[in-house]
Amino acid sequence: MSSSKPYVPDHAMTVLQSAVEALVRDGTVGQGSIGADYISLGPIKTESRAREIAAAFHAAVYGLQRLHMTVPNVTTDGDS
Repeated sequence: MSSSKPYVPDHAMTVLQSAVEALVRDGTVGQGSIGADYISLGPIKTESRAREIAAAFHAAVYGLQRLHMTVPNVTTDGDS
């Protein structure tokens, strides 16, 4: 699954990475990786579970992109 721009900020990518790591830790997927423009997971035991996971990541990435475009930039130390 690939995601085209707009950009997802680093702090949002951290959330997605944590989700990938949780899926690997609990055995839902054998391995997983994430980058600026991709999420790779596999193997997944059933097609229905794979579709469920893909839909969740698609919604998360799209939502984070929309949020990033909508909300003004604020740095982590509280300065705008």
